[in-house]
Amino acid sequence: MPSCPCYLGFPPSANGPFYGSNQPPPPGPGVRGPPPNAGYPQAHQLQPPFQGGYPAQPPPGPMGPPPQPSLQPTFTPGPPFHQTTPPIQPPAKSSGATTASGTQQRIDPTQIPRPLSRPDAITYVAKGPTLTMPPPANSKYICLDNGCASPRFIRPSLNHVPESKDLLQTSGLPLGVVVCPLAKLDPNELSVPLVDFGGTGPLRCTRCKAYVNCFTRFIQGGRMFACNICTMQNDTPRDYYCAVDQLGTRRDVADRMELARGSVEFVVPAVYSVRESAQQEIVVFALDVSVFAFQSNLVASVVAALPSVLETLQKSSPHAQFGLMTFDTAVHYYRLDQETISMVVCPDVDDPAAPVPARAWLLPVHSPNALEKIQELQDLIMTLFSNDAKNQSVSGAAVTSAVDSLLTSGGMYIELARISSRVSVFHAGPPRLGVGKITKEEAASSYGTTKEVQLYAGRGVHAHYEELARLSAQKLTGGYVLHLPQFDKDKPEHLQYTKQLLCHLLGKHKAMEAVLKVRVSSGLRVDSIYGNYMPSAANDDEVNMALVDQDTAVGVTFRSHTCMCSGNGQAVKEKLVDDCVQVLSNYRKHCATNSSSGQLILPESLKLLPLYTLATLKSRALRNNLTGQQARGLIDVRADERVMLLHLLNSFPVEHAVSAVYPKMYALHDLTEEVGTLDDKGDLILPAALPPTAEKLEENGLFLLHSSTYMYLFIGAKTNPTLLEDVFGVPHIDTSEQSVNLVGDTDQSGVLRTQIQAVIGYLQLQSPVPSPLEIMSKSDWRSNRFLSALVEDRTRNEV
Repeated sequence: MPSCPCYLGFPPSANGPFYGSNQPPPPGPGVRGPPPNAGYPQAHQLQPPFQGGYPAQPPPGPMGPPPQPSLQPTFTPGPPFHQTTPPIQPPAKSSGATTASGTQQRIDPTQIPRPLSRPDAITYVAKGPTLTMPPPANSKYICLDNGCASPRFIRPSLNHVPESKDLLQTSGLPLGVVVCPLAKLDPNELSVPLVDFGGTGPLRCTRCKAYVNCFTRFIQGGRMFACNICTMQNDTPRDYYCAVDQLGTRRDVADRMELARGSVEFVVPAVYSVRESAQQEIVVFALDVSVFAFQSNLVASVVAALPSVLETLQKSSPHAQFGLMTFDTAVHYYRLDQETISMVVCPDVDDPAAPVPARAWLLPVHSPNALEKIQELQDLIMTLFSNDAKNQSVSGAAVTSAVDSLLTSGGMYIELARISSRVSVFHAGPPRLGVGKITKEEAASSYGTTKEVQLYAGRGVHAHYEELARLSAQKLTGGYVLHLPQFDKDKPEHLQYTKQLLCHLLGKHKAMEAVLKVRVSSGLRVDSIYGNYMPSAANDDEVNMALVDQDTAVGVTFRSHTCMCSGNGQAVKEKLVDDCVQVLSNYRKHCATNSSSGQLILPESLKLLPLYTLATLKSRALRNNLTGQQARGLIDVRADERVMLLHLLNSFPVEHAVSAVYPKMYALHDLTEEVGTLDDKGDLILPAALPPTAEKLEENGLFLLHSSTYMYLFIGAKTNPTLLEDVFGVPHIDTSEQSVNLVGDTDQSGVLRTQIQAVIGYLQLQSPVPSPLEIMSKSDWRSNRFLSALVEDRTRNEV
């Protein structure tokens, strides 16, 4: 029977708090600044905001809940979450703006609020009304579900729902949540309980159909229950009745997971499913075998990864079926239902159809001879096309033909546009023939000019870029668009990366043919839903999702927030800045009126807003290409890469979205002995994270810059030759002339290389889409990408 997950994040209280369990203690003595305001966290004060100087400010008093007891006798939580801030020291006197006293000061970057990095996990108890903030999304934490959903599953933009619409408008803050239904839990967290009500299904409100939950109130001695969403009073079924105590709490609440936990999964009867029986998973690879695919080593990389893909599917989806098709100027299928594999060709690329039924070319992964068939298929593809590759490809016709074949096998429920099969297309260039062909080349001269807007505005001959960004199939199917530049046949790390990427994507915890419905209490309504999904024709608060995995997120807003955008995206950037200024201005106006007029007030909960806003403006998804003479032919961000980043950010959970715009940097040349090893909890020990700024770089060091969308390893110009030989096997490196990698071991491999390999491998597995490692030195043209990713520094672009 299917299961239906249920996540709760809106406790029914007058002020509408979301999460937490304890009210923080008052600020410590000696804190200067505005007087405390009820319900608002302590503010940071930086002075002055725009004239150059940031005077010293004593640290605020400690904030955060006292240590929490464990929910389970056998569970040992880490230290509790305390919202503390490092003291702000006086800035150094240096060149910069001139103050009233005649001295010159500059902004001390060490005193700017930054995300705190702590090696130990934060312990957070999610329970009822509280003033405690959830832990930051990009921090390491352990959530104890004690009656409220973990922020991994549902994270709100506000910790409290404003009491009135006017208060929400006054704050200038958006009200919404980011929902990640299948978020990956920490190994130390309790699993989501599975609740089975039998053939009748879970208990629900008779009016709004909300599920019974830990905020449902039982009244009249337990004989009725009041829905916490619509307040409807319903009769309690006889077999679900239980007496209540003097506070109205059921006496069996500890035995009813749906009443004790904020996140549960319900086993539901077949009536909840659109099919009579569960559909078998089908995984299809469509591989480009044109001459460009062979030249870039794409064919060899994907073909070499097939045995690992089969092994991954056998573990994650033992009942799945796998199929491989290739294409160049025609579409090729391979019959696997015979003793000897034979190829069937579909030459019509303008109106492609399936030449063979799906059962003939799909291979059950649990078949005893599955590995033998895959190995035979590897040899056949390399033999047939390596010496006779065509110079055109028809990826559009390949997808159309694959869909036609899967339709005949029941692989798609076309009426609801829900795909039970997954088709992954690997191509080295745009389609030049058949369905979806693109006849115009990319106009490289348009980048950094006023003509670049045509790539994204859907006008002229370059409308296909706008269509890929706005109308691509994966926006409806829940898939990914990945762009892999500089895919080189001479780099062995690309073979390893391709295998790692495919196994990671196919091995994720996932659900297919899902329906996400967002229910909110009276006074609120769903305004907009953002993500990759098929909109529901019946309800605005419901979406159909063909595929949901552990890294799929959906954003939901509860008020209108309209943005008129010009073709070049400039209005989006201006609005980001305006919103940031407006929010901080509103806080100062209504919550810190006694502060000096020359002080910039940063409340604790919003102290990182200016930093993240600036980082977003500098991200590769939004920043402009260089213009004028300073560009000198350099294309910073191509349209393909920008499209990929926009698609990923549209469906990333909060922690990965933050990482995408604000990366972490690690110094790898002076690692301690324990880095790269496992601690007593089984977690890999990482080096201390550094802020992404050039002030932390050293000419004699190795620095790793990692985000959820890229990974760079920068080699300093004066790095010790002994260190380079220990890590890369050569004493001198110039990546503009030679290629180095961290694949396998070398004759001179040392402990440091093993540590770096462990750190890089761990970080890649934490990303929703593992990024290939790019190794570069200062003389390499790619070092511009590394320096541009240091978002705390001034860049050559407009920001």
